[in-house]
Amino acid sequence: MSRIYDALKKLEAQRLAGGGANGHGAEGRGNGSGHHANGNANGNGNGNGKRHGWRAWFQTNGHTNGHRSLTLDFKLGPEVEEAYQRLGTNLLVAPEHDPARSQKLLGVTASRHGEGTTTTAAVFASILVRRRGGRVAVVEANFRTPSCDAAFGVKRNGGFAEFIEGRETLANVAQPSRLGNLFVVTCGHSELTPAALFDSPGLTAALAQLREHFDFVVFDLPPVNVYSDASILAPRLDAALIVIEADRTRIPEVERTRRTLDRVGVKVVGSVLNRRRNYIPSFLEELL
Repeated sequence: MSRIYDALKKLEAQRLAGGGANGHGAEGRGNGSGHHANGNANGNGNGNGKRHGWRAWFQTNGHTNGHRSLTLDFKLGPEVEEAYQRLGTNLLVAPEHDPARSQKLLGVTASRHGEGTTTTAAVFASILVRRRGGRVAVVEANFRTPSCDAAFGVKRNGGFAEFIEGRETLANVAQPSRLGNLFVVTCGHSELTPAALFDSPGLTAALAQLREHFDFVVFDLPPVNVYSDASILAPRLDAALIVIEADRTRIPEVERTRRTLDRVGVKVVGSVLNRRRNYIPSFLEELL
């Protein structure tokens, strides 16, 4: 977290000194770039998207037929792809002599809404598929503002909720994406609140099946500082990443998120600084 902390302090100082600038996001109609990944990985790309439709929040149990205008393009710039490649290497690849140490179930969360968890989860999963092969799943565990169905162009009916409650099988809820071995499990629908659903007995069996049938599973979690859902589900996973939006997320919010996850026993293994904008030319940055 030290590099992320230093970067945030630098951004806040620049914002106070000159009013700051609004970086271009990749969460709306962007191409999945505009990220600065940090988990022993660094890189940045040029996001050209605009945040769009993120205030149309949904009901708390996934019951809605609405879709956000969220279209993901997995053709990343070379710097962004390299950053995610390093992130995958450092976080999820276990030593050959100890494969049990691999972190197969990874949660992606943030401090609050709209920081880019869905994009980060989707892009990271696509990198794992292209680089590592095998079967990778993105599971939408965010029942508050679900958007994986729109991002991947799949149906929301029949998803994680039905799978936990035993109303659907994993084979039925894991929908193929256009990236071959990348599968999507949407949030689905439940009459239970997300907190009650994640506390239900069926969650343990559901996670065990996901671990058995996929090489990696990336969970799109709701924001930690807004809901308790992530604090209930994330301790059941192997590790978690925190997504931080440059020029927007304040240092105290990140510290609060980290403390909350630490308190419930979540292993935080890295951070992703999203929508980072370069304030100095790249050739000067290389000299610093």
